Parts: sequence; C-alpha cells; structure tokens
Amino acid sequence: MKKTGFVPVPAWGAAMLWAACAPIAAAWSASTPVPAALQSSSRADWYRSLIAKGHASERLGQKQDALADYTLAIESHVLTRSDQVQALLDRGLLLDGMGRPSDALADYNATLLLSPNLVAALNNRAGIYARLGRLAEARRDYLSALGVASNSERHFSYFGMGQIAEIQGSFTEAADFYSRSLAVDPHFRLAEERMDALGAYLQRTAPQMTFSEQAPPDQGRREAELQLGAWRSEQNAARGWDHARTVASDVLEGAAPRIVVVDLPGAGRFYRLRVTVAQTGSRGLCGALAAKGLDCFAVHK
Repeated sequence: MKKTGFVPVPAWGAAMLWAACAPIAAAWSASTPVPAALQSSSRADWYRSLIAKGHASERLGQKQDALADYTLAIESHVLTRSDQVQALLDRGLLLDGMGRPSDALADYNATLLLSPNLVAALNNRAGIYARLGRLAEARRDYLSALGVASNSERHFSYFGMGQIAEIQGSFTEAADFYSRSLAVDPHFRLAEERMDALGAYLQRTAPQMTFSEQAPPDQGRREAELQLGAWRSEQNAARGWDHARTVASDVLEGAAPRIVVVDLPGAGRFYRLRVTVAQTGSRGLCGALAAKGLDCFAVHK
C-alpha cells in the first residue's frame, strides 16, 4: 500500500491525512469515457491512472475532482484487488476530510472486506468510531491494528487508544498509551502534545485534601459508578443511553443514568454517560454490557 493514512479523533489537532505523492499518469479528465478500443489490460491501466490523478488533485486542493477520479476507478470493476483497496482507502480518507464520516466508514468497511488486516483502514475506521461515541468499536479496531501492525506503525494505534482512555476519564491509562506511542516514535507530535496537556490538567485538578477533610469509610451500602461512553453533545449522550437501554434493557433494569460534563484541556467539552450500581455487581455488569456490544468501565473516584 502506498498510503498509510491515519485519522485520529480530531479534537486535538487537524486530521492527519497522508497522500502518496504519485505523479499524474494521464492528462485526461475523470469525466472522459475510456476508449472502447483499449484492451482489457490497457483499460485497467487507464483506470489505475485515475488513482494517481486523484492524488494530484488532492495536493492541489481539488477535492471534488479527486473524488470523481477515485469513484470512477472504483466503479470500473477492472482494477486489481490491490488497486481497488488503494482506491477505496484513498476515497475514505478524502471523504472523512470533507466532513462525510458515514461515507468514509462505508469505504473503510469495503476496504477491510478486501484486506482485513490493513492497518491504515483499521486505524482510520477506529478514529471515526471514536468521534461518533462508538468507543467499544473504536477500541476493537485499534487493538486489531496493534495485533497486525509492524512496530513502526503502532504509534498511531497507541495514540488512538490513549484518546479513548482520555475521553473516558482514565487519565493514567491514557498517559500509558501516549508513552507507548512515543516509545515507538519519539517525535510523534500529537502524542507529545497530549502528554503535556494531560500532565498540566492532572496537576491543576489534583485534590488538595487534608486528613480531616477525607470522608470516613462507608459502612453501609457500597456503590460503584460505571461509564457507558462519552460524546461531543448532550443530545448524543442521551441517545447513547437510549441505545444502551434498547440493546441491554435486562442488564440495565432499574439503573438511573446521569450525564457528566467535562472540559478537557486542548480537547474541548465531552458529555459522559454514567450509571450507578451496587459495588458487588459492577464487574459482572460491565461484562454483560460488553457482551452486548456496549462500552463500559468502572469509574474510580
């Protein structure tokens, strides 16, 4: 693959879109029909050249032209498997950068059907899932990428896992993932920035309690708080609860949700969906929710 694109959750900087710097292989427009007289191999070469032409259009900021080139190549049905994977990945990156995440997801899904272990597609799809609040699916893709990536590629996946942990409020875990990312690539700027912002945030918010201010141990009913996800808007967090209640009504029966608003430095505002349960059943509850495809982790206060 020429392109090893990765699009992290964009709250911490511009999306990272890598494009292979391939030369323009032909001067014709994507709207020009392929000459009927060309042999099958020549037709494949003609459509393959549109991928290179799409790269050039992207570099010039001509996104609609690039989109047309990639689409014409993809829909030709004459590309080799590897070229089809390349074109789908390229178009997915472009669509995501154009603010069309649902269409990008469709292309990444198609890419992974053809090439299930393509690290770039796994990372990019995970980034979209994370932005949509589908953190369990994002984590699954990042872990899948880590399972097949070469060591030099793993910093992207570690960074993505750190972002998920940070969104969830697991700052120690987030710092660990960012450290792993930097261990692979010490000059990975986004991981450096998150480590710096995370350290400053933890210093400002560290509790300053004297011994007399600490609450005595609770001798009564002990409760645990579980987080079921984090979203960019309160409306989406409420929808997250509706979805959780729909797919796991038996597990969440009697649970009362609450939405916690948090502002992360350099990241912006998130709305965390949490429920309170009996301490003794918290671990089993998370397991039951995970089995239904929902995200869940215990909040340590």
